Amino acid sequence: MSPSRLPLMETSDNNATSSPASAPDNSRRRSGRVVRAPQKFSPEPQNDHAPSKRKRGPDRDDENAENESPAEDDDEELSDAEDDDDEVDEPASRSKKPKPKQKPRSKKPAAKRAKVNGTAPVEAASTALAPAVKLPNRPKKTARVAIAHPDGDGLYADVFGSGDSSDDVAAHWFQRYQEDDAKALTEIINCVLLAAGCEQQLTEDDIRDPDNSANRLSELEDAYQQTSISDYPLISRAKSSKNFRELLVGFFESLISVLHQTDVLYSDEDLLDNLQRWVGIMSSSSLRPFRHTATTVGLAILTSLIEVTKQLDERITKSNQALQAESNRRSKNKNLVENTRKALDAANRNREFIDGKVKDLFDIVFVHRYRDIDPKIRAGCVEALGTWICTLPTVYMSPEYLRYLGWLLSDVSVSTRLEVLKQLARVLKRDAEKLAHFIDRFRPRLVEMATKDSDVSVRAAAIGVVDILRASGMLEPEEVDSVSKLLFDSELRIRKAVVGFFSALVQELIDNKIDEIGGSDVLEEIFGDQQEDDYDSLRKDWINIKALAENLAVYDAQLNDEQEEIRHGLDVAADVVNANVPDSRIALATQVLYEKIPEINNWQILAGYLLFDHSTSAKSRQSSKTNSIEAATKKAVAPDPREEAILLEVLAAAVKESFMPSTEHDRHKKKTGRLDTDAQDDAGMKLAALIPRLLNKFGSDPAMAATVLRLEHFLDLEVFQQVRQNSATYDKLLDEITTQFNRHVDQGLLNEAAAAFIHARQYEELEELTENKLVALWDYLLNSLRSIDKICELSARGNLDRVVLTELSQTLMKISKLVGISDCVDILEIPGTSTDSDQPAIKILTGIVHRGLLTESNEELDDPEDEIVAFAIKSCQFYFMWKARRLQSLIESDEDIPDRDVDQLVLLRKDYITNLIQTFSSRGFNDDLRLFAVGAACELCGLFVFLRPIVQDQQASKYRKLRPLLEEMPPALITQEIIPIFDAAERAYAKRANKQLNDPIDDDDLLDDELPPEDDEDEELTEQERFAAELKAEKILCDLTSKLVLAILGRIIDHTGPDAGKLRKRLNRNKTKLGNSYRDIVAYLDEDHLRELRSGKKKPAAKAKGKEAAKKPALSAELVIEDDDDEHPRVDDPFEEPEPEPEPEEDTVEDLRRRELLEDPIEDDSDEERPVAGEPMEDDEVIGD
Repeated sequence: MSPSRLPLMETSDNNATSSPASAPDNSRRRSGRVVRAPQKFSPEPQNDHAPSKRKRGPDRDDENAENESPAEDDDEELSDAEDDDDEVDEPASRSKKPKPKQKPRSKKPAAKRAKVNGTAPVEAASTALAPAVKLPNRPKKTARVAIAHPDGDGLYADVFGSGDSSDDVAAHWFQRYQEDDAKALTEIINCVLLAAGCEQQLTEDDIRDPDNSANRLSELEDAYQQTSISDYPLISRAKSSKNFRELLVGFFESLISVLHQTDVLYSDEDLLDNLQRWVGIMSSSSLRPFRHTATTVGLAILTSLIEVTKQLDERITKSNQALQAESNRRSKNKNLVENTRKALDAANRNREFIDGKVKDLFDIVFVHRYRDIDPKIRAGCVEALGTWICTLPTVYMSPEYLRYLGWLLSDVSVSTRLEVLKQLARVLKRDAEKLAHFIDRFRPRLVEMATKDSDVSVRAAAIGVVDILRASGMLEPEEVDSVSKLLFDSELRIRKAVVGFFSALVQELIDNKIDEIGGSDVLEEIFGDQQEDDYDSLRKDWINIKALAENLAVYDAQLNDEQEEIRHGLDVAADVVNANVPDSRIALATQVLYEKIPEINNWQILAGYLLFDHSTSAKSRQSSKTNSIEAATKKAVAPDPREEAILLEVLAAAVKESFMPSTEHDRHKKKTGRLDTDAQDDAGMKLAALIPRLLNKFGSDPAMAATVLRLEHFLDLEVFQQVRQNSATYDKLLDEITTQFNRHVDQGLLNEAAAAFIHARQYEELEELTENKLVALWDYLLNSLRSIDKICELSARGNLDRVVLTELSQTLMKISKLVGISDCVDILEIPGTSTDSDQPAIKILTGIVHRGLLTESNEELDDPEDEIVAFAIKSCQFYFMWKARRLQSLIESDEDIPDRDVDQLVLLRKDYITNLIQTFSSRGFNDDLRLFAVGAACELCGLFVFLRPIVQDQQASKYRKLRPLLEEMPPALITQEIIPIFDAAERAYAKRANKQLNDPIDDDDLLDDELPPEDDEDEELTEQERFAAELKAEKILCDLTSKLVLAILGRIIDHTGPDAGKLRKRLNRNKTKLGNSYRDIVAYLDEDHLRELRSGKKKPAAKAKGKEAAKKPALSAELVIEDDDDEHPRVDDPFEEPEPEPEPEEDTVEDLRRRELLEDPIEDDSDEERPVAGEPMEDDEVIGD
């Protein structure tokens, strides 16, 4: 007894076995194989056609047939291996023995053997020929493709080359069949062989010898293998094969139709039996071209037979009705009754005959091929089954047939799952109510596919099927919720697929609310005369907005409950680079709802709803009549605070879609409802007038106020430059933004307000207006800063209580936002007017940086103290950037720079650098402030690198006084501070990412810097939190490394002193160990790499594996591509594209290398950079640059 096999989609055996034919043919096929069996030298294999085997088909009456798994049926035959497999697996489960003529072919090169599917004999498969080694070198140019339209006459040429319709071709063949049946039948079988790409032909003798059909097919398979055809018409992408499948299927459907109309289908049973025999044998072939083509033909015949069955059923029904009507008449026509009864009997006999043939062909073809290893064959079976169910639902809409669709919902192939969902959608749209048992059985799987399938297309198709179930009321509430939450999915195609599902739920809630109020007729009577542009009074469509808000709030709350917040520590470094805030889930949902819901498309309705005073309406409910429709409507549309916050986000996203269509979200999206230029200008004016009103109502909540401020970013401010009245409108808007900036200390709100000021300063006419608002903000903040400076020494740590620290932190946070908006040099350099605080503000800020010197830890106050220092560092960094920009502008215009200004700047820079060094050198482990301070020191020194060629120019002596701004950082910092800090960051990331680092080269590299204390708490972290910690550790390492690389390239660190070059060497030690992002950053220390970036060329020998190295700004290259020979300095703008280097002398080594005639030598700084022998290569990192 053969062991039971795994289901085809789970099996690892890629070799195929022949499937059993129909019951009448089993003896013939079996006898044919026994005749050839004695010629084999291998032992007799077990017979797969033993009569004790069960056949699973539609005739089984097991009550639990639908719930049985395909794996429970032992008679299912496996199919051929994939064409693309590079190994020839041992065909242990083959039912057909290898033939002697196959033995010589087993000695042929593996490249030729791999062209065919699963045809290796047992002897060849068991030998250690290792054919897989040669498969990648298989010359593809020797592969042949079967010709779809060969020259010559015959049925094949008629079907695919004549241009005649399938009905005409079938009619002409039928005429030839009446003249010579054997010849015509041979012609049709040869047509199938040619369609499979086999040029070998059958003879009439082969057709007349049915017992030898299996053996003859084996001979054809052997001949076909020798042709090494790698492609066949059904899967070919050649133009000649474009409509091949449609023509092939159409011919056989027309053929069955002709045979039915002429009654030859019933009078000549041998014709259908012969077709069934040859197609059935070929459908069980181990060769994929034979199996795929024959299965397609068999399914086409089945589809046509089922269509005939439908016609016969209609004929029987009409005959019964006619017979009944005639029999009930008093004067009945006996001849008519007799003729009708004869016609009815003939139709019943034909129906019974067709039913038997359909069951046989279903068992032979479909039952075995729906689990074929080729997903195209499985998809074809599913498509055919869906057609049968729709054609003859009385027979095929039953559990014994529907179960196949349910089982294939779990197919491993995306194309098969898609086809199943397509057919299920067809079926469920027609008769979902009749499939309650099937839906109950497989509904959880459909919902799972919609929410969790690995393929986006499958998920989108599954959502469409689930939507049909929702419309039929066949989904459980929790299933409705799980699908509705896909509206917030990160994938745009999923959100677009589920928008109809979600909109239908909103409409259901709208209908319920209207019914509760009194019905649509009553509402129409009250609100029917309302003007469309009246947005400030109660409207009927506010019911729609309320229903939308309720649904969004419910599912948003569910997602908040499901998703645990990831714990984050103090991350002051992340505040330096204000990355764009990603769209919220509400904004993502609004993008797809914009085109679907009119109330979102017309955002003014939404704004009017939000501005309406619903609380007043609530208070007046008691005085209103209980049966008042208006009072009931006000009560029904009143939002709660959470819904108002959500609707504000919807409003912001809707305005963005209206003013700035999100083409980046969907390039193929058809934009509708967009405004023309005049209408958009008018809408912009209305929006500018609405923003202050919205801030007046929601300004007390920082999150909601930030959302309102975001609306300003979408305004086209050119409108406000044209008319004085328009400028007044925008002036009022700026006043409200200034008020919000002073009123709140929320980071998100301050970022939005700063972005609004930057947006306004882009327009020349509004720049002065904006500067006036900024000056007022500066005056307020600097006064607050000086008021604290008067009462204590701000450069000393630990002399303020928590209340004053909080006030100082809020002031510095706002200053750190303002310094990035516009040039703040003059403002920060103005001395104070009070004797208690007469220093310029920049002096106070650099002094506050000294508070970072950690002498004694205080757990209660350390975090707020560090936060103050971080904000001060950020403010100072922007000051020095604006200062460097001014210097560059003065030098370009060849203006003189006062010595006093230079002395003040040099002294201020020195004090600031000293305070930064004290800040990061006083800490024993890498906390956020230590890393931030190191990066700030490197950035500050690199700001003035552009001065180097200027101060060295002999002709520009007046700028030599700027030389102190190029002072290098103390060389002792390399070994005492910088390398230990880097080492700790490197080890922290290696520990988080489980990466093995190279051993130190020198004893001096054996450092013992502590890791942050939180690294010892891994046991308490969830998997998601561990991943977040790993990402943060990599970000810290890469940020620090990038700052150090820029400092090295700028020659302001690691350039002079006894330890020169040591930091560069240390950064390169684990270049290949810490992921692609780190590797690409350190690559900028390679001068050849920088030279390639400047010239725009890459080494031909350097074939990168993984992601391409990120292109750094020109500033990075400019800092280093300076020759050590400074005799000819030149003034360079660090923001300009560098000029290409001069070409080397002809025929020199550099010239040959430039012309790619000589490969660059491989330079290894250390053996540790090379992967250890036997160690796997570094995998590509998920994280980008």
